Amino acid sequence: MFVKLIKLNERQSSGEITYYLSEVSINVMQITYISENHQYKKMLSEGKLNLDLNLGVQFTDLKLNANQTITVIGTPSMIETKILSNTNKQLLKG
Repeated sequence: MFVKLIKLNERQSSGEITYYLSEVSINVMQITYISENHQYKKMLSEGKLNLDLNLGVQFTDLKLNANQTITVIGTPSMIETKILSNTNKQLLKG
């Protein structure tokens, strides 16, 4: 089962780091843990992310089985709720 989330990406060009958002689909079976990311929240409040986001936005790190960590927009509880709501759907036989 996949869930669509908004991922925070970093790009480095000519010694400067820029940030941008993209939509990703994550296989929920590959997520090993979810934790809040305070670093990006602080950077957003300091104006270092250069993104037009509400200052109340929170960021969450998702650790995947492939030793990869991605940062998405939303609180850990909101991400968990979204994951659980997608995995509880059942296919009806017709």
